[in-house]
Amino acid sequence: MAHPYIMEQCLICGTCWDICPMDAVVEFKDYYQITDRCDDCGKCIRACPNFAIAKDETIGLRLEEHARTRVETDE
Repeated sequence: MAHPYIMEQCLICGTCWDICPMDAVVEFKDYYQITDRCDDCGKCIRACPNFAIAKDETIGLRLEEHARTRVETDE
């Protein structure tokens, strides 16, 4: 099962970490990751102030690639 994916634009603000009822968000040195404890409630997605959480990793990686491509074409 795919769980929400925290994308590159994460500001490490802690909102997802604070709101997760399953304690599924794990903090590393410079990023957060969502673990298998996630029950897909979607609270982190709705709470993220920077829209940095995608429904699953495939969507998140696609959105990140799209953002990188857009920046490269703007240069």
